[in-house]
Amino acid sequence: MTTDKQFKRATRELAEREGISYTAARRRLAAEPQPAVSAPPAPAPAAVEAGPPRLYPITCTVCAIDCDGTAHPGALCRPWRPEDSKHVRYEVRRAAQLPNGRAGELCHRFEPPAPGHPYGSFFGREAAWLLALVYAMLADQRPELRPGRAELRAAVEADDQAAVDAVMEPLDRAAARLLTKVPDRWWGEVKPQLDAYADFVDTDERELLTWQEADDRHTVGRLVDRWRRAWTESRNYNGYMEAPGVMWLAPKGWLDDLLVEQYGGHGDGARVRLTDGRPAIVYAAEWSEAGAPVAYRIRELEAGRHGNVGKLVPSLTSDELVTRDQVAGELNDVA
Repeated sequence: MTTDKQFKRATRELAEREGISYTAARRRLAAEPQPAVSAPPAPAPAAVEAGPPRLYPITCTVCAIDCDGTAHPGALCRPWRPEDSKHVRYEVRRAAQLPNGRAGELCHRFEPPAPGHPYGSFFGREAAWLLALVYAMLADQRPELRPGRAELRAAVEADDQAAVDAVMEPLDRAAARLLTKVPDRWWGEVKPQLDAYADFVDTDERELLTWQEADDRHTVGRLVDRWRRAWTESRNYNGYMEAPGVMWLAPKGWLDDLLVEQYGGHGDGARVRLTDGRPAIVYAAEWSEAGAPVAYRIRELEAGRHGNVGKLVPSLTSDELVTRDQVAGELNDVA
């Protein structure tokens, strides 16, 4: 009740009690000192407190490929991932996981053994994360290269590694065409492209719709952080400031060997004879949109010196691009 209404009611009660008119009662009350009426306190602003984390239920079983959520209202879908397939060989599941699993599987399969390192050199294995970053960039920039979920799931659950490689072939081929062993092309084209993708990931503000998208964003973010550290100068064991860098030559060889297994040709390190009679060693393969290699980067073989007399060794100063037609076949008469 407001103060004005209280005054009117007090006036009517005084007029009835004293038997006087309403106007006289009003004048008498107006002449008397009134107690101070304090205004009601303003309501305290509601405290903004961070509520507890909201929990969103996720379906316990893997959803069908065409699931639209109607089968489990109020819960998030759980799309299939390679790790959900049980009773399947580990290497098959790993070959289907993008980006880290696929890169690690190719490194394990094609990195040549070294003395003391039966599963490949330490430096070669350290380059697996670079291939994973390339896979992430290609899958993000060219979604049409990503394997279909239904085809990939069928290949994994069939426990068929060749089928997984066939489904992944467009992405593998794109990575093989991007990566290179030519220094000028690496520093002038490939590295700037990866730098631009790292900048994009750092400023990516696209809305995350599922928890799996958040998980994938975190995985790519860690790869980008490692890319940044690779080009940040730090003090080495000798006390000099230098950037660690990356072993960018290794992933190209793994991809070439993988595609040569599928489509034929000469893989990394194969000794061949050219049509003009020169012996050479294959340094890298050049790929088109489909099929076998269209060209090779070779290094000419020459007679060894300084204790290697009689052996054919590659000339490290030569790096020549020859077409597939210029390669006559494998070199069998190696001294």
